[in-house]
Amino acid sequence: MSLSIVNQHADTIILNVKGPLPEGLAEELDRLKTIAQEAEDIVSTRWQFQGMTLFLRPNGSGRQWRWVLFCGDHYLHLEVGKGKLNGICVKVRLSSLYLHSLNLGDIFNPIYAFLVDFLGGEAFTLQVSEVHLCVDIAGWELTYADMTRFVSRGKIHEVPDEEVQLLPETTGTRKRVRAFEFSKKAPHSVVLYDKAKEVAVHQKQWFHEVWRRNGWDGEAPVLRVECRYEREWLRDHLVEEPYAMLDQFAGMWAYSTQEWVRHVTPTQDSNQSRWETTAVWVLVQSVRFDCADGTPLVKQKKVELDAERSKAGFVGYATSWATRAVALHALRHITDEGLPVGMPLRAIAEDGSGFIGYAFDQMQAYLDQRKAQTFVEVMHGKAKLLGVALAA
Repeated sequence: MSLSIVNQHADTIILNVKGPLPEGLAEELDRLKTIAQEAEDIVSTRWQFQGMTLFLRPNGSGRQWRWVLFCGDHYLHLEVGKGKLNGICVKVRLSSLYLHSLNLGDIFNPIYAFLVDFLGGEAFTLQVSEVHLCVDIAGWELTYADMTRFVSRGKIHEVPDEEVQLLPETTGTRKRVRAFEFSKKAPHSVVLYDKAKEVAVHQKQWFHEVWRRNGWDGEAPVLRVECRYEREWLRDHLVEEPYAMLDQFAGMWAYSTQEWVRHVTPTQDSNQSRWETTAVWVLVQSVRFDCADGTPLVKQKKVELDAERSKAGFVGYATSWATRAVALHALRHITDEGLPVGMPLRAIAEDGSGFIGYAFDQMQAYLDQRKAQTFVEVMHGKAKLLGVALAA
């Protein structure tokens, strides 16, 4: 099976916003937090990011972050504090979905513009707190034999596949491995893992759009090589300002894949530095992180996939509800008003249309009693969380 790069991008970026919290902002956030706590639910705010309303959670995050805001299914995530501990008033997490929807060279402009509006001016500086750079390789699967094929400055730890497979080969058998982790909890670490499986488990099928755009055939296994850089490493290597960091990505990746860890062909030579780098790792090392490699419409693809899952969930819940409605009718369950509960099987109709009519009245009664909203009003509320507007 041929090997090819089907994705190269930043997968996570966390920024520190250093500066004072503007006068009046803390009071406004506190008022919103009180409303959220009384409602025991998130509340909408006046701020928007790329047309999406930001919501505030009832609780903060630890001692430093008094307020937590987010939009678009955590498309953007903010932790806000008064900045008294270390001068950092906001921590901004850029999601993988946001990052992959844009070219690398364009990711910070919308964030900076939003922060100017949120903080009421430009009296702040941005500092890089954490970065994950990733490359996805189609056609590569890890095996236990790879344990001896890595030369690294970090300690290696293997994560066995949940479904270990024994595959016959001319030299015996091999066991699949789900991941290799190199110094996972250190300020600099590298992780290799089965991205296709992770996408399936966490329902991130929008990645398929990214991969197909870069030549994936829809069937080949996809392995991710992910290099992670935390604040301590970034400081020591003079990676500070986000815009300048874009030009440092290539050097960061080269350090991780050329100096820090390599996939090699072992020989009898006791000096491992002389072991030859494998062809697949040469491919990994070749990445330079072009700033023009975003995938347009990736957010739309996520909405489409979510809609399909919701449809499947609706059918599942509807058939379960119908089954119980028929069971209650068969048990001759009677309400306090003396009315029978449920409906006979013959009224369901083979296509479920009879049950849909029955469900309408039940659903409207539920909305009146529990939500005090119409069906469409509830839809509009959910659309705001997704960061989309519903057309009339």
